[in-house]
Amino acid sequence: MNSIYLIGDIHTVNTFRICGIDGFTVNKESAADIIRRLLLNDDSLVILITREYAETLSGIINKVNLESPQRVVIEIPGIDDMRGFGRSLTSYITEALGVTL
Repeated sequence: MNSIYLIGDIHTVNTFRICGIDGFTVNKESAADIIRRLLLNDDSLVILITREYAETLSGIINKVNLESPQRVVIEIPGIDDMRGFGRSLTSYITEALGVTL
């Protein structure tokens, strides 16, 4: 049973799989279905989603992060997203949770 899942492009998903994090390779049309499926699963406590797919799902992501006491959705840069490599994963988690780790 995992508690961390990733939604993103194939390269980012494969990179995280090396670290033991299960992921779902999606396209813009299937990302919403996958996140909804993960939200129905009590096991998915942390959902990482690459920025390219998170942009279209901001409503769902904000709702989960504001209303769910046990679950968080964290937007991260994809492997090809050069805008996000100046920050650490910890800084993304800190931003999503609103607390310093």
